[in-house]
Amino acid sequence: METSMATSTTSNRFAHRMLSLHRLIKNNLVSSLLGGHRQTTPPTTGTPVPLPATRLLGNSKTAAVVDVDALLLNSSMPSAATLFPPFFLVAVEAGSFVRGFLLLALYPLLRVLKHGACLKAMAMVSFCGLRRNEAARIGRAVLPKYFFKEAAHVEALAKVAGESPEEVKVAAVSRTFPTVMVEAFLKDYVGFDAVVGREVKAGYRYFAGVMEDEKTDTTMEKLIDGLKQTEMKNTCHYPKPMIFHDGRLAFTPTPAAALAMYIYFPFAIVLAVVRIAIYTILPRRMTGVAAALAGVRVRVTGAPTSAVDGATAGGRLYVCNHRTLLDAITISSALGKSVFAVTYSLGRLSELISPIPLLRLTRGREEDRRRMALLLARGDVVVSPEGTTCREPYLLRFSPLFAELADEVSPVAVDERSTMFYGTSTSPIDKCFDSVYFLMNPRPEYSVHFLKPVPTGGQNSSIEVANQVQRVLADALGFTPTALTRKDKYMLLAGNEGTVATKKSN
Repeated sequence: METSMATSTTSNRFAHRMLSLHRLIKNNLVSSLLGGHRQTTPPTTGTPVPLPATRLLGNSKTAAVVDVDALLLNSSMPSAATLFPPFFLVAVEAGSFVRGFLLLALYPLLRVLKHGACLKAMAMVSFCGLRRNEAARIGRAVLPKYFFKEAAHVEALAKVAGESPEEVKVAAVSRTFPTVMVEAFLKDYVGFDAVVGREVKAGYRYFAGVMEDEKTDTTMEKLIDGLKQTEMKNTCHYPKPMIFHDGRLAFTPTPAAALAMYIYFPFAIVLAVVRIAIYTILPRRMTGVAAALAGVRVRVTGAPTSAVDGATAGGRLYVCNHRTLLDAITISSALGKSVFAVTYSLGRLSELISPIPLLRLTRGREEDRRRMALLLARGDVVVSPEGTTCREPYLLRFSPLFAELADEVSPVAVDERSTMFYGTSTSPIDKCFDSVYFLMNPRPEYSVHFLKPVPTGGQNSSIEVANQVQRVLADALGFTPTALTRKDKYMLLAGNEGTVATKKSN
């Protein structure tokens, strides 16, 4: 009896300690990461942001220069704290989590260094050994999202770049950031004609990590050369919206938030394994409750369309927008039954751990039509006509093929919320772990909204039906429909068309 009571007491103590540890992680370490916002531009405050001074370049009357560091850093006095997040993003996204941890470990030392030495130390840790093309990709695909959120006022920068006469070209100068980190954001999204920043020494393919000293004469030469290479002043409206971005981190990596992430990381791996086991091992009727106990929140609204009547053979075609690879799995869980899912690209790991049957498409119209028709004859099918994911509140152009397969389709509006790790990527290697990273979030959330069926027959063509379904989903989600495609996304983020080799299957 005493042994039993002792065992019970020990178990209670262990459970109490584990509960306390869970509360510590949830409240003290992760809470700062759960306030992620979806907006693409910083909120406007009541105090107007002073515009940086614009000065003419030498004796020229057609070239102007603007110092942009104060607005990029949201601070007039650069410090280790304000410089840390963008350099940490380069270290992690272009390098690895190990490189990012090294930069974080050096942060106490960086705080006591002078500005110049601190900047050079961060550049050395973040850039040393990086491929030049990979660092350029991060500057093009990851950092613009950070600057959109954290810059004092993107509108203020765009105003400086756009208010000058058409014959005057405006160059942005950063005395803090390497050119590779800010050029894409300032030129492509804000509208500057040329960008000159600090330079990091590099060889033919790799960065050495040594930041060159700032020299006024060299900066002037680069400005003149950069402005000479620009064409006629762009008349696009700026700032341009942020539709596509890449990278794994879904939060602003301040030193405190980065430390919280590294402390949470081992627990995140355990949580992901548990959540994957829930969806792959447990019976479907139990996955919803078990996943909720494991911290996964799924909100279902609307009533799923009842099964097709006996007059029509086969299953129902569900058409959803594409947020992550878990879209079809979440819809299957909401329906309480297994469905088939079709996709254009799929990581091998995601394919192995998927609890529902998946079919790769070939991008050959007739072959894909044949494959989808065979699946639809066997049961319900979920398809995402966008062909790729989009993180921001926009819908890409819908492929019309689905409108030719059934008399009516059932639109399903899905959305997700990631607070620490994004569950999408364009890198072929990272894509294998997309679903794992999404399930590593402290509290991953999904919303599923079943909408009224849309008929595909009548006078409308398949393209018109596809556009109609896109508008229906956009209205339900509050998103903006676009004519952008998978190719547009991958050309911007990865420098390729996003095509992958597919295996032949019957």
